[in-house]
Amino acid sequence: MKRDHASDLTCRSRDVFAAANKKIFGGPSMATARARVLAGVMAAAAILGWQGLAFSASPEPGDPTYHSLRYNDDFSHLANQPASPDFWDPLKYIPIGNGQYGPTWLSLGGELRERFESYLNPNFGIKAPKSNAYLEHRLLLNADLHLTDYVRVFLQLGEMERVGDRGVTSTTDIDHFDVTQAFIDLRPPSPLGDAPVFRVGREELLFGFQRLIAVREGPNIRRDFDGFRFSDHWGDASIDLLAVRPVNPNPGVLDDHANAAQELLGAYLTVPVGPVLKADFYELNYDNTAAKFRGLTGTEQRHTFGFRLFGESDGFDWNTEAAWQIGKFRGHDISAGMIGAIAGYTFRDVMWRPRLGLESNAASGDNSHSSTIGTFNAMFPRLPYFAETSLLVPANVVDVRPVLSFVPREDVTATFGWDTLWRASDTDGLYGSGMVQYTNTNKNGSMRVGTELSADVRWRVNRHLLVGAIAAEFLAGPAVQEALGKTVTFFVLFGTYRF
Repeated sequence: MKRDHASDLTCRSRDVFAAANKKIFGGPSMATARARVLAGVMAAAAILGWQGLAFSASPEPGDPTYHSLRYNDDFSHLANQPASPDFWDPLKYIPIGNGQYGPTWLSLGGELRERFESYLNPNFGIKAPKSNAYLEHRLLLNADLHLTDYVRVFLQLGEMERVGDRGVTSTTDIDHFDVTQAFIDLRPPSPLGDAPVFRVGREELLFGFQRLIAVREGPNIRRDFDGFRFSDHWGDASIDLLAVRPVNPNPGVLDDHANAAQELLGAYLTVPVGPVLKADFYELNYDNTAAKFRGLTGTEQRHTFGFRLFGESDGFDWNTEAAWQIGKFRGHDISAGMIGAIAGYTFRDVMWRPRLGLESNAASGDNSHSSTIGTFNAMFPRLPYFAETSLLVPANVVDVRPVLSFVPREDVTATFGWDTLWRASDTDGLYGSGMVQYTNTNKNGSMRVGTELSADVRWRVNRHLLVGAIAAEFLAGPAVQEALGKTVTFFVLFGTYRF
């Protein structure tokens, strides 16, 4: 059968990953896949394309003033600024006193996000309603108190609500008046000229490209952790040591608490390698006493060793990462791995500065005929991970995703993606959020999971307000259909105001 160039590229990429999976992870080869074009998504993108700032499934960066991690906001420069050019500036630096060890001052801020979501066949329609539509509301308020140059207290309160019924279980929608972050920083002086910070309390964590530790921005309730963290910086190099537990959100008032079943300890190092290249190196130790694999529940002890290379130069950008996991689960050895890569080129001198990119991931799956468990566990990944429907986490999945983006204005970008996914092993299933396996997805021999087409458009109106729209459709492949899963249609409108 005659194939076009795009189909050849997809099939060649598929064969490369199949060979790698068979050699490294012990998985079988993948079946032939042919992507289908979804005109409806592209039509929606054309209608909305004049407004938007899109980052697709990639983490959404904060603007230079208001960061995704609000404790990274720095308004100390306002101490010497007589005029306040922004309406909120009087709340960003409130002087309290000035002493021998530096000034004492308070900064107040917050975020209001409204997000409308609609699914046709949520969760592939597996044990789920045919459709749903609901509105999510998120209000966050924070206070940042600097007690001299050496002590800092940060507090953030949140109110998260959902209007409408999902029809499927979710623990990330509703949480009434709870502490989302609360920590104390000790910043002792150092003779080395660096900036050590000892932090104790509850905080959000974000490392690297958020493949393994992320804030989970898409859902209504962001992810946070209780515990200890040490950070230090030397120029462009940094190191983080952490011992934390994830926080379980509960819908009541002031009732969130650390998950005693899970623990994460590790080290994360970032170093410059050259003028245009940086590298991350990390070692993470994860324990979960309530893990589920092969239909069994038990204690999972997993050690992850990984690295990431990233940078940009002359219009090119790249972001590659690899991780290997070893450990134990109910007497079984664990041996799993993940490879992720992004590469792109931006035509800076062309109208709308188009960027052509290619994203790909390979996360190992389990071979049920082996005594070794091969399912990769990303632990706390960003959502969405592959594309906008947030249906899958990186476990037993291989994908290839061409991406095209435009910047018709400085504050507007539109991104279009075409993601094709396969299973890495035909004896392992497909996993959603929380490493919950979709029913019966491990009981068929089909490898092709499906194709997701997406359009993401956003407009940063000003330094405070971001609005956007996303349309996506996941065309279910045989691996989903044979588990009685269906094609998924997804649409979202949202606005975020930070101050």
